Amino acid sequence: MNFKIGSKVFYPSHGAGWVKQEKEIEFNGEKKQYFEFEFINSSITISTPIENIDNLSVRPVSSTKEIMDKISILKKKPTKDPKTTDFNKLMELFKKLEEGANIDSAIETIQYCNHVKKGREKDGRLIPVTIENELNRAINDIVGELAVSSGVKLFTAAKTFEKITGIETKIEE
Repeated sequence: MNFKIGSKVFYPSHGAGWVKQEKEIEFNGEKKQYFEFEFINSSITISTPIENIDNLSVRPVSSTKEIMDKISILKKKPTKDPKTTDFNKLMELFKKLEEGANIDSAIETIQYCNHVKKGREKDGRLIPVTIENELNRAINDIVGELAVSSGVKLFTAAKTFEKITGIETKIEE
């Protein structure tokens, strides 16, 4: 990818943010060029060798229109059957979706989590913490990308997400 300082990016496992700066770091006598990233949903910054960016699936954020168009499916179809009741297989599925690092994967994760939650609530069973965590991660990834893409605060993007999808977020002002 051809990122530069100020580029809006989605970094898997960290979320949406920006290229804050480019710098040279020497490690074990070897000098490499690094990008330093800052993220909308975290106070941490991370530095990554520029030569590794493509291998890590770091990508430009999607356009605001594309995000809003894609997440609108969640209003019509908030649940989707993951076709498994085996919890370990479900966790493998979530891991694979997270590696996809795109909005479609996050949407699918939300749909699967909602399906599991709905079934468990119907049966009077507890919702596993892992399901809640996966759901929140996927929602936060989309909301963060929407915020970075549209240049608004996280809370504003969360309200837009809620309005479009009908799904409540846990993001506070």
